[in-house]
Amino acid sequence: MTRLFALFLIGVLVSGCSNTENHQERITELENELGEVYAQLEEKEIEIETFSQTNAEKQNGEFIMIPKYQVPRLWGDVDAQLWDYLIDDSLAEENGWEKGITNWREWDGGYDQALGSANQTWESPGVLMNAWMLDVELSNGLGMDLWEINTRIDFKDDGIAEGYIMNYGMRDDSVSGSDIKLTMIKENDFWYVEKVEVRYRCSRGVSEDEDVCM
Repeated sequence: MTRLFALFLIGVLVSGCSNTENHQERITELENELGEVYAQLEEKEIEIETFSQTNAEKQNGEFIMIPKYQVPRLWGDVDAQLWDYLIDDSLAEENGWEKGITNWREWDGGYDQALGSANQTWESPGVLMNAWMLDVELSNGLGMDLWEINTRIDFKDDGIAEGYIMNYGMRDDSVSGSDIKLTMIKENDFWYVEKVEVRYRCSRGVSEDEDVCM
């Protein structure tokens, strides 16, 4: 249809041109101009089709869009979790609930004391943190009571590192996840665990003292 319109327009323009020696040059010039217009129209048609397909896919739930200003930047927030930006909180909001995070508190579980004493075993905090997770059997619930575990390490300086073990997707209507923080110290080129803390991510809100989930 667009090509027929272009040919028709050329015919109209040609019929209006005076029969001079510049006649053919004018026709060529007009054809070139119409060719450019046609290319632009074709480009716009492709853009419209692409936009329509993308919009339909978004409506069907195949894509999750996050405003750029809300996206956490790598290395900028050591305990940022992408799922926290993607989860649908509409049901909680309808019930008047507001998600929150408890205060950090000392972790009350036990672990091998060798992990918490200066020795010559762990040459990096990452290996030490993996050994701690294995010792406390933290991954036992994966796929059953827990959906995901992520780990991350933040170096405070050459001799202090904080390891984050972030659990998400608990089968609980109140607690959606937990974060465990290991403070690790370097001594004589080897690392050990100095302190372990934990906090909980709450689906229905946090208590007034911010210590437990509602």
